[in-house]
Amino acid sequence: MPATAPESASGPRRRREPGLFLSLVLLMLCMIAGKYILPSGRASAIPGPKRGDMVLTADGLPPVLDGWNQVRFTPAADPVVVADRESWWVHAWNYSKGSCTAFVSLDQAPWVAWHELSACYVANGWKIADRTVYEVDDPAGGVWHCVVVDLQKGNFDRGLLCFSLFGSDGTAMEALYQGKPFERFTREADATTAAQTPVPAQRWQRQEFERVIQTQVFYAWSGEMPQVLRRDLIELHLDSRELFRERWSEHWKKLRG
Repeated sequence: MPATAPESASGPRRRREPGLFLSLVLLMLCMIAGKYILPSGRASAIPGPKRGDMVLTADGLPPVLDGWNQVRFTPAADPVVVADRESWWVHAWNYSKGSCTAFVSLDQAPWVAWHELSACYVANGWKIADRTVYEVDDPAGGVWHCVVVDLQKGNFDRGLLCFSLFGSDGTAMEALYQGKPFERFTREADATTAAQTPVPAQRWQRQEFERVIQTQVFYAWSGEMPQVLRRDLIELHLDSRELFRERWSEHWKKLRG
C-alpha cells in the first residue's frame, strides 16, 4: 500500500469522507472487472459459452479426415477453472496415420486481431527454424493464409506447427507479414513442391473483428520428416480449419439471432 502522511497532533483532525471510501471500492471493482473485459469492450475474457464460445464434441471433426483416424478427443476445460489461469478455451483431437499422431485444435480466446501462435511455442521452449506463409485458395473466394512453422527444441526434438485464423464472420485472415515472400500451396501440386510467388508479399495490414478464431495442427518428432508427411499434415490442417469455420458460422448465426 502507498505510504500516507500522519495527521498533525496539534492541527485540526479531518473527518474521513465516505465518498473517498466508495471511490476506492469502485476503483477496485473496475480493476477486477477490467481483467475480464477486452480493451474494445466487445467480449468477456472468461472462457466458455457465457463469452459466446462454441462448444464442440468429438463429432466436431469426422472419424476419418484425409486418411487420418481420430483416436482421441479432449473437450474444453471447465471455464471456471480455466479462467483462473488463462482466457484460452481449447477443444482438441488426436489423429493418427500409421505410426504418426498429430494434435488438432480449435482455440477460442478474446482475440480481435491476428494472434501469432508461434510466439506461444517459443515461450514454451521451442525455437523457430523456419516460418512459411502459404497462400491457399479459399473455397469462399480469394486466398486463406496458412502459416507453417518448423520448430526445434534441443538437439533432437522437432515440431511442425500449422495454423490459421478467421474472423467471427468467417473472413479468412491475412497472416502477419515478417519480410518473407508468401508461397503458393495447391492441392494439385506435387507432394514436394510449393512455388514461391514471384512478387514479394505486400506489407501486412491489421484486420479486426468482433472475435478471431484460431485453428492449428501440431506434430512432434525426432530425426528427419518425409516431405509426404509434411504435406499430409498441412492437408489435415487445411481440411480441419474449413470444418471448424463451417461449425463456427452456424454458431455465430445462432448468437446473432
